[in-house]
Amino acid sequence: MVQQFIISGDVVLTFLGENIPVIGPRFKSRCHALKVARDCMEEINNLTGGARETPVQIILKRQSNGRYSLAIEGLCKMLGELGNLDELFLKRFYNGLKKKLFIWTCFVEEAEDMECLVVTEGLGAVFYAPTLTNSRRS
Repeated sequence: MVQQFIISGDVVLTFLGENIPVIGPRFKSRCHALKVARDCMEEINNLTGGARETPVQIILKRQSNGRYSLAIEGLCKMLGELGNLDELFLKRFYNGLKKKLFIWTCFVEEAEDMECLVVTEGLGAVFYAPTLTNSRRS
């Protein structure tokens, strides 16, 4: 099965299984992507206290350049933010949130190939996102 990757700036979106969105930053170096993914997994575990059922809130913010940033907040703490996203990219991501689940991971772009670390290394975090907040602030 060939995966379709949707790219906006340095952020990638794809869909796995039953159309579960997988989103995260894109890197040129596999070593750097692995380090960032492992560090983020550790930080997410620390911020959520290891709780496996901690819901998160997705916050959409309009940037001054007309693009958007997507922030993930859990337990009143910022878990991460992806910036410089276009409207079509966000629409595709939100259309995939029908099950209120998404996966955060890192992607590696080498030559003409894109690697999704949640698939190849098992490095990713599954989030339950019952709410969406739309912020017009820049």
